[in-house]
Amino acid sequence: MSWVRDKLGSSSEHIACIEAGHHCSYAELQQRIDALCARLTDCPRQSVIAIQSTQTIDGIAALLAIAELELIALPLGAQLTPTDSETYKAIAAADYHLRIDEVDSALVSQTAGPRPALYQHLLGSGLILFSSGTSGTPKAMLHDLNALLARFKSVRPRTDRSVQLLLLDHIGGFDSAFRTLFAGSTLIIPDERSPEALGRALEKHRATVLPASPTFLNLLLLEGIPNRYDCSSVKIIAYGAEAMPAPLLKRLAAAFPQAELQQKFGTSETGAIRIRSRHPESLFFSIQDLDTEWKVIDDELWLRTPSRILGYLNADNATLESDGWYRTGDLVETDSEGHLRIVGRKTALINIGGQKVHPGEIEAVLHPMPEVDACHVFAKSDPILGNVVACEITTRSSDDMRTWKRRIRSHCRGRLAAWKIPTQVHIKAHLGLTDRLKRA
Repeated sequence: MSWVRDKLGSSSEHIACIEAGHHCSYAELQQRIDALCARLTDCPRQSVIAIQSTQTIDGIAALLAIAELELIALPLGAQLTPTDSETYKAIAAADYHLRIDEVDSALVSQTAGPRPALYQHLLGSGLILFSSGTSGTPKAMLHDLNALLARFKSVRPRTDRSVQLLLLDHIGGFDSAFRTLFAGSTLIIPDERSPEALGRALEKHRATVLPASPTFLNLLLLEGIPNRYDCSSVKIIAYGAEAMPAPLLKRLAAAFPQAELQQKFGTSETGAIRIRSRHPESLFFSIQDLDTEWKVIDDELWLRTPSRILGYLNADNATLESDGWYRTGDLVETDSEGHLRIVGRKTALINIGGQKVHPGEIEAVLHPMPEVDACHVFAKSDPILGNVVACEITTRSSDDMRTWKRRIRSHCRGRLAAWKIPTQVHIKAHLGLTDRLKRA
């Protein structure tokens, strides 16, 4: 792991992070890593360290110290309840709890349960991430931390100022943070993870890179942030983590004419995968990652990468093939040139009396409707058909439910088969966000 120190050392006089009014240099970041190495040095090799930090830069320093000492990191996001934190620590059989604030750090020994057998397959340092749990109990994934970090070894030096919105307990936040730091660039941490706080950070710190989810970017436009703050410094908008509606992509291009729109792709199980869109306003992409193999089986994307997880601590490994392939659960379509487009999750398919449709197909028809700020299509159980199609429309319109039902039926007629047209409609006035900044 000496390359990590070399990367950070080559930028020692530059600013690594701007957070809570403090400009942290790369030299100071190395000092924080050294201090945490000293704090953790007596922990036996491959001890599981649960991490809670009030500042992002300290969480980053803790991950790098853990990698250096060949320990196992369990980042606990600030959004977790105490009960959830205890549950996660129990699943991971955490040996220690490391708390870091602006003044000091404290390391508390934990009463660990039986050690998961999967740890036996870990050769060096590890990282445990939990899924969002939106489709059931959160899954605990064991990564080889060295393998994940090694994917950034060839990152070229840059002088970007990149906003950090996602937390380090999410693969997107991990990727965004280390891709920025190993390039010698600067992380900008907004005071809050809200559109308003982001607008202030963009204007004050002249950020050049904005990685965000489509839902957050939609909220950014709905709240008029590009009109109320100077966002002219933004040169790249990197979007991912969920499906991007084509109409939203066009609105973003109009609101940020100076910015390049870059589609990102990855999974919690593999880390980020380098891709290239067919063109800036296309949702089709090609995989450009030399370390990644891919194939499509029954419309599902399979990936094989050196950074695939070793397995799940609390779930079966049915999606992890013994030869290294990971069945992503993402349904894709391909064009004549072999480009891919994510259609949606395999588990989201709606079965209506034996006929199947994916919500994305219906959402693509609903999104362009006037006064639709966002939409979400899902299955509702039905005693006769098994399921029917339901949709949730986010709109600032004052029209009542009956008017919207008629409008949707009229709009979909001729665009969708009759059985695909939503029969249940729900109206929301505001667009909600999860802790992972996805659609709530």
